[in-house]
Amino acid sequence: MNHFSGARVNVTSNHLIPTSDPYNSTNAPIMNHQINMENRIIYPSSQHHQIQLTTQQRSRASATPHHHSKAAMALQRNQANLSAMMSSNSIVTSGYQNRSITPYSQEDVISGIIQPQNSSAVLISSPSNHPSKQNGKKTPITPQLLRANTTNSFPGSSSANRGSKSADPNSFPNNNSQTASKQKIGTWSALDMGGIGIHVLSKELFNYSFLTKLYINHNQLSFIPDSISKLACLEVLDASGNNLTSVPSSLGICCNLKELLLFDNRIVDLPFELGNLYLLETLGLEGNPLTDPLRSLLQKDGTRATIEYLRDMSPVSKAPDDRKWIVVDKSVDQNSENIVSIVSYNVLCSQYASPSHYGYCPSWALSWDTRKETIMSELLSLNSDIICLQEVEACEHEDFFNVKLKEAGYDGVFWAKSRARTMSEKDRKSVDGCSTFYKSSMFSLVASHLLEFQPSALKRSDFKKSEDFFNRFMTKDNICGYSVLKHKHIEGNPKVVVTNAHIHWDPEYTDVKMVQSAMMMEELGHVVEKYAVKNQPLTDSGSTKDDGKGLDTDTSNNKNPENEQNMAHLISKVGLLICGDFNSTPGSGLYEFLSTSKLNKSHFDLEKLEHYSDYAKCGLAHDFSLKSAYASIGEMNCTNYTPTFKGVIDYIWYSTGTLHPTGLLGPIDKDWLTTQVGFPNAHIPSDHIPLMAEFLWRQ
Repeated sequence: MNHFSGARVNVTSNHLIPTSDPYNSTNAPIMNHQINMENRIIYPSSQHHQIQLTTQQRSRASATPHHHSKAAMALQRNQANLSAMMSSNSIVTSGYQNRSITPYSQEDVISGIIQPQNSSAVLISSPSNHPSKQNGKKTPITPQLLRANTTNSFPGSSSANRGSKSADPNSFPNNNSQTASKQKIGTWSALDMGGIGIHVLSKELFNYSFLTKLYINHNQLSFIPDSISKLACLEVLDASGNNLTSVPSSLGICCNLKELLLFDNRIVDLPFELGNLYLLETLGLEGNPLTDPLRSLLQKDGTRATIEYLRDMSPVSKAPDDRKWIVVDKSVDQNSENIVSIVSYNVLCSQYASPSHYGYCPSWALSWDTRKETIMSELLSLNSDIICLQEVEACEHEDFFNVKLKEAGYDGVFWAKSRARTMSEKDRKSVDGCSTFYKSSMFSLVASHLLEFQPSALKRSDFKKSEDFFNRFMTKDNICGYSVLKHKHIEGNPKVVVTNAHIHWDPEYTDVKMVQSAMMMEELGHVVEKYAVKNQPLTDSGSTKDDGKGLDTDTSNNKNPENEQNMAHLISKVGLLICGDFNSTPGSGLYEFLSTSKLNKSHFDLEKLEHYSDYAKCGLAHDFSLKSAYASIGEMNCTNYTPTFKGVIDYIWYSTGTLHPTGLLGPIDKDWLTTQVGFPNAHIPSDHIPLMAEFLWRQ
């Protein structure tokens, strides 16, 4: 059966059965037993309805036991025969290629994977991680165990991520996660239990969390257990031809689904949670007594419109419990003037929050006008002394954050990303960057300084101006902003240097992450020495001006032999807080570098540096003693939560010699997280969550 093209489709007493179907004699009795429909003629009402009917026909043709497995085995035999013919005689192989007898490329044949167009068959073999022989006998290949081409089958394995950040936000932030994904490639990931009369699904099935395809079609199932949510990797689920009267709301957690076939059941309505299935391409519901508006919407406008309707019309779900405050040191007086608190928060600027990247989020909740009010409410309720924000658009800093926080007693500094330099004043307003705010009643601004990695690297002689340098490093416009603050109330008016950083996101560019973090720490040393120790004078604006190219490291004219020996001691007395979105997990080279003050030149994350940086010759090092504030609780369970990545990539680092952590804002409730596909959503306004830490200033 090809296209209906407006032609009528004859319906038998129970099902649509094309007369040309070779399996009619087998399928008709089975399907006629499952559902009772009146004789009628169905005319496709639209192209989408025609697709529904066509897909329904294919589904009905799979009513025989293990249809998909058998089709896969037949395909595998054909492949083996074709491969044997091609390898036995090069002339024959050439002839096949020249006459285009086979639609598959030679590379496909060699790789052992052939997937014909419009075929539901998948190749089968024993799992690659299991032994092929046991006790001298070959391991049987059962038709129930299908082998799928699992490239890109697992969440996050796609390299196309984070929109205006050059890809999708849902990418793994470092190579460790991608490596883990690649290790899964080659294991069997599809299971066919179709047409065998199953009444109930075993709970053990839902322990197979690696499955990407599950066929439970044409059985006697009356319900699908809520445990289906454990199969989060599913891309194809076929439950057609059963006795289902409803769909579990937990199926909405399986947000990797691309094909959901529920033809010929007794389903009347769909749960709103299916609106989370933002990747769904095919929703098959023909042959169900589905009510309007879902029925007409699916027939007229198709799958995408139906999913978006469910998503946007969904009632607001239960909000998470308030995040608990974790007291790290109970001996500290919480009312002491020596206590300093800080928040770090990537707020997800509007230009990155596109529906194509966050399709699971209701459109009203994804709107910046909605999200910014929630973000501001969070910031004001946290009431921290210092606030570091990332992904703030220039216009939003000026017109919203600066205005609202000024009313709450904060002053602020903003730094735009490097691309703003080349734009008109109008276009520059939409460029995002970093904002640092501080309570004016507690701190005065000594200096602010911007480090733009691109121009700073250009003027350095230790960077080889190679092809990799320009193609890998110079295409990233990340920045780092420094604020030198003087405390007004603590004895001696000590200074704290607050670093607000946003490191490049792409997991394929760990070398860029490492260079940026190394430059950040080098520049921090210059900032501390110039502004926090030597007390450089201010400009009339209240802060020092710079061009973003980094401070002049040649301080020979200012060196004093008597002061030189005390410089290290003076620097050790300066408080340091380094906040931001580092796009690196606790297992990354960046985390090791900041927390241990060094990184060996042989580290995996430095392997691509040799082409353009001298860092590869001796590794990385910095002069400060730093620790992650959340290390005292073993880091958070996540700071970034999306369908394809859930992990920690945001941090607050502090200088251990001058600051002592006393309290932390705890994680989001784990049980609530299991019911969520990703952030942002109706309750969480960004794909990141805010971090907050409280410190005692050591005397």
